[in-house]
Amino acid sequence: MTPIWVTMLVAVLSVFGALGAQWLNSVRAFRLAEIERRAKREERLQQNRADTYAKFLVAARALRPALRSGAGTGEAALATLRDAAAYIELNAPELADGALAAVLDTGERWSELVLSNPPTAPAVTEADEEFHHAVRTLRDLMRKDLADE
Repeated sequence: MTPIWVTMLVAVLSVFGALGAQWLNSVRAFRLAEIERRAKREERLQQNRADTYAKFLVAARALRPALRSGAGTGEAALATLRDAAAYIELNAPELADGALAAVLDTGERWSELVLSNPPTAPAVTEADEEFHHAVRTLRDLMRKDLADE
C-alpha cells in the first residue's frame, strides 16, 4: 500500500500539470492568433496600397487622351488625378513629397500649356514628355514599394 500523502501529492501535481498545460496552450493559441491577425492586416494594407497605386496610374493614363480631345475634359481628368493622388498621400506618404508632387506639377503645367498653345507646340510636347517621365518614375517607386513589403 502507498501512503496517503503520496497519493495526495500525485493528485495535486496532476491538477497543477493539467492547469499548466491548459495555460501554455492558451498562451500559444493567443500568440498564433496575434500573428495571424498581423499577417492579415499587413496583407490588407498591401492590397490597399496596390489598389491605390492602380487607381492613380489609370487616372494618369487617362490624362493624355483627355488633354488631346479638348472640350474641357482635361480639367476633369486632372481633377481625377488629384483625387487619386490624395489616396496615395494617405497610404504612402513617403511618395507624396517627391515623385507624386512631380507628377501633379507636370500634369498641371501640361494642362495649362494645352489650353494656351496648339497641340503640336514644342512646349506642349515637352510638357507631355515631362509628365510621362514623372509617371514612369513614380510607377517604378510604386513597384519597389510593393515589392519591399
